[in-house]
Amino acid sequence: MNWRQALLDNLGFKLSALVIVALLWISVTADERQAQPVSTQVLYEVSDSSWILVSGPSEVSTTFQGRNRELLGLLMEEPVITVQIDSVEGPEMRVPLPLDQIAYNRDLRVAPTFITPEQLDLRFERRVTARIAVQPDVEAMPAAGFTVLIPVLVEPDSVTVRGPASWIENLTRIATRRVELQALSNTVIRDVGLKIPTNVQGVEIEPPSVLVTVIIDSLVVRQRRVAVQVRGAAASRVAPEPDSVTVIVRGASSIVAMALANLNALMLDVPVLPDRAEQRELSVVLEGGGPVAADVEPPFVTLRRLP
Repeated sequence: MNWRQALLDNLGFKLSALVIVALLWISVTADERQAQPVSTQVLYEVSDSSWILVSGPSEVSTTFQGRNRELLGLLMEEPVITVQIDSVEGPEMRVPLPLDQIAYNRDLRVAPTFITPEQLDLRFERRVTARIAVQPDVEAMPAAGFTVLIPVLVEPDSVTVRGPASWIENLTRIATRRVELQALSNTVIRDVGLKIPTNVQGVEIEPPSVLVTVIIDSLVVRQRRVAVQVRGAAASRVAPEPDSVTVIVRGASSIVAMALANLNALMLDVPVLPDRAEQRELSVVLEGGGPVAADVEPPFVTLRRLP
């Protein structure tokens, strides 16, 4: 008989025997008393509102004494110690950890004997307040035949931010959470939260959200017949031919309408009388800004001397 066969023979009885031995061992050792280090969560309560806790351990190790079965109960419900700080004395403080401040399941017949470390080294920063501009983080894609008007509107456009001095001093803008909008054909208004950094302690923002407005406008093509006028020292001695042209404007409907309403004539500067007929290119300056483009038909006029 080889070793493999010997191992597999009566395998069920052998496994049962091992289980019985394990249960007997647990039963015997469960009532033994021993010391056991247990991870203990540290919570901080800082009453001094002019300071922010920026660095401190999140857990310590507490040694408990008791029976094994009771100590196992601590592993199911982690003890907690709360550090109460009424007044901050400066940027660095060392605070003690008294045993009687440990909160744990008192029904378990165990007792804490000591904490490691016995004191905590904490670091604080002054809390400051500033008014900070809001930067919308928006990706908006219009549907075919529409456009997004810039800028994206934010209300309010600045918020009150409280936090550590070293962070606030370098803060120029605070961004909204990312907003992605697709195939837009109508103006959208959203209540959007502000990004609060996870790596900076004690940051408060008021209000915590802003209204973001993405204005959508239809794309149009409009045209208008406008006069061509001359100005300058020699203006009275020349005449443009033709004396009117068609201006074609493409872009957002509201901005096109504003641009055409303010467009009365195209001007040509003639500071010196030309020796002969002269061809001049026309250009359009549109008031109102925004995503618009303009063409002139015809793009050139001829300046002719008057007899």
